[in-house]
Formats: sequence, C-alpha cells, structure tokens
Amino acid sequence: MKMKKRNFLNILLVCFTVLVSSCGGSSSEETPEVKATSIKITSNTVEIDLGETLSFTVKDNLEANLTSTASIYFNNSVISGSTYTPTEDGVFAIRAEYEGMISPSIYVKVNALETLSSIVVSSSDNEILMGDTVTLSAIGNEGTDFTNESIFSVDGVEISGNTYTPSKRGNEKITGTYGGFDSNEVILMTGYKQKVLIEDYTGTWCGYCPRVAYGIELVQDDIDTAVPVAIHRGSTDSSSGSYDPYNYPAKALEDYIGLSGYPTAMINRKISWSYPEPSNVNQVKYKVEIGGQQKVNNLGIKIESILAGNTLDIVVNTGTISDLNGEKLVVYILENGLKFNQANYTTYYGGQSVLLDFTHDNVLRQVPTDLFGDAITSDELNATTNTYEKTFSIDLTASIENKDNLDVVAFIVNTSGEVVNVQVSKIGETKDFE
Repeated sequence: MKMKKRNFLNILLVCFTVLVSSCGGSSSEETPEVKATSIKITSNTVEIDLGETLSFTVKDNLEANLTSTASIYFNNSVISGSTYTPTEDGVFAIRAEYEGMISPSIYVKVNALETLSSIVVSSSDNEILMGDTVTLSAIGNEGTDFTNESIFSVDGVEISGNTYTPSKRGNEKITGTYGGFDSNEVILMTGYKQKVLIEDYTGTWCGYCPRVAYGIELVQDDIDTAVPVAIHRGSTDSSSGSYDPYNYPAKALEDYIGLSGYPTAMINRKISWSYPEPSNVNQVKYKVEIGGQQKVNNLGIKIESILAGNTLDIVVNTGTISDLNGEKLVVYILENGLKFNQANYTTYYGGQSVLLDFTHDNVLRQVPTDLFGDAITSDELNATTNTYEKTFSIDLTASIENKDNLDVVAFIVNTSGEVVNVQVSKIGETKDFE
C-alpha cells in the first residue's frame, strides 16, 4: 500500500515538472527584433515656381514616419524642418539621413519667375453698337493683372477708369500704359445693328406657301431684326388656276436665284432657307446673332419718307465705317394687311384647304431702284458724316389698296449680290441708324 502511494507521488511530480516546462516555464529561444534597413524621401511636387514652398516626407521601409527626426538635405545643405522655399531657380537634389541610413535622392525643378517686360490690353468686345460699353483689362507678360493701375487711352486721349462708351461710330484705337510700358493696340468698331432680309417667293394659289408664311411668323416672334418681303408670283388673269392679284414681275430675280418651285425663301438674297422652314428658324437667326449676342455691321441704313396724296418721297442714307467697294442700294415698297383667299395644303393655320380672307403682309408692290440695285460710289459720300444719300419721289400705283399700310425697305448688296444690311420703316416715319 505504501509502495503504490509513493509511485503515485512520483508520477504526479513528473507531470508537474513537464507542465511547468511546457506551459509556464521560460524558453531559451526569443523572437528576433525587426529593424528598418532603408529610408526614402518624397516631395509634395516635383516642379514649382520660384517663391513657392516644398514639403517633404521621410519614411523607412517599414512605413514608419521619420519626417520630424530625419535630417533633410536640399542641394547638399541641411534644412530646418520639413518644408523649404527655394531662393534660386534650377534643378536640385534632395535626400534624407537617419541613423546612418541615407535615402536615394529625388529631384525638384524650380522655375524662374518671368520679369515684367510688357503689358497686353484687351477689350470685352471688339465690335459694339452705339450706347454699348466695353470693359478693358491690362495683363503683364508674367501674368499679373495691372488693370486697376493702368491708364487707358482711346485714339491717344486718356479715359477715366477701365470702361468706355463710344460717342460716335467708327474704328477707334485703345491702348494702355503701366510702369513705363506701352501696350498693344486694340481696334474697337462701333457699328450698326445687323439685320437680315427674307425674300419669300409665294402666291395666293400656292397651297404649300403658308408653310413659309408661318416660318416667317416664328422668326419675327423670336427676333426683331428680320425684314420679310413677300414676292407674289402668278397670273393676273382671274380665270387662271394660278391667279394672284398681287403678282410682281420678278422673273429676273427668279432666274438669278435659280428658282425651281414655290414656295422658295431666300435669306439675304443668296442663301436658300432650308425646308421645312418653320423647323429652321435658327438658320435665319444666326445671320444676326451669335450665341445670343447681336452682330454688328460696318454699314447702316436710315430711311425717311413723306406721303403727300399719291406721291411718296423717300430719303435713304447709307452710313459706312469702311471704304465702299461696289455696293448697290435696293429700295422696296411693301403693303400690309391685304385680304385674299389663300390655298393651303399644309397643316398650318388650322389646316383648312382654303384660308378665307387670309392676311397677306409685306407684299412687294413697287421697286423705285433697279431690282439688283443702284450703284453707290465713294465720290457721292459726305466726307463729314461718311454717309451716302439717295432721294426718290414715287407716284404710287393704283393697285395699292391702303397707302397707310405701306412700308419702305432699303438694303445694300455687295458685288456678289448678297445683302449686307437691311432696314425697314413705316410710311411717314423716320427710321434712324441703329
């Protein structure tokens, strides 16, 4: 019995010894400490302008941030901290050192600042209308804005501030000065409002012609710078299927544009208004506007008229900024408010096959000039006002139904026959240059 007890105690002692050795005892082997073996330096940018500041970061290969304790060298000279503002231009090497470890060098380019040697003047617009104002700016060649410190002049006369509102039409030279530097010259043209002529070859018998009439209405709803003319064509024989009481003998114009059918609408006499016209309003609009901004022309027109009985006296003045080059003047007399049935094969105006008592506006009735224009010569220009004046005294035709509903249209065509600008005025009204 005692022997068994002693054996049991011996076995218990052995187990305790093993347990202590394997679970709670110390080991002669320890995990080795991992140490950094290299460092690297990075910069916030690799290229700056002189006067700007660099910022550096230093890390070891274990991604520990050593920026605050490492030594940073810029062009072999140690810097204070981790930022540096170079004092000269060039390409420079930057490295870091920490506890005997040296980083690979990185390189930064420092650009020299450009010194002021000139100023450039610009204008918010180069072509404007009377009453408009331009804003001027002056920028140094090195990019500095000197607008507020510069002095601006127009045709050599100093102006106040950097805005200018012309008091006359024509070309003016705008310049600026700053710090002894004279700027470039900016040419500002103060001109005339650009308008567009639409010539609609139509007929009361023409069932598809309401399409163009509707397109013209859409144009006039959108802009006030379109001048439509309805050139009615057809037979003057009331028994004819193409009868039109407002027919105007314009075959020469039809031959000129190569007319092949009705309706045909021409923009500024030379450009065909694309079918379907109501869907192409912008084709007309783009002749007078760019991005919603009114176009400016170097030719303008003024119209005066006086009606005495059956005699209509018209005075047309053409103003010009540049030299004339073979331009011609065309004058039309139009009548509005004419009532006559209109054939209709379209869905416009309600889609009825006959538009009863349809109102015909802008109907061409008389042409005091040649259909293709009367010559304007430079020797006829008023040297003081730079304007050309032409007068007309016209006996109105008996076919005109209401002389109070007349308009006068005047337009200028160039040597290729294209309309340069156009103006319209009600009878007895003075329509000044715009």
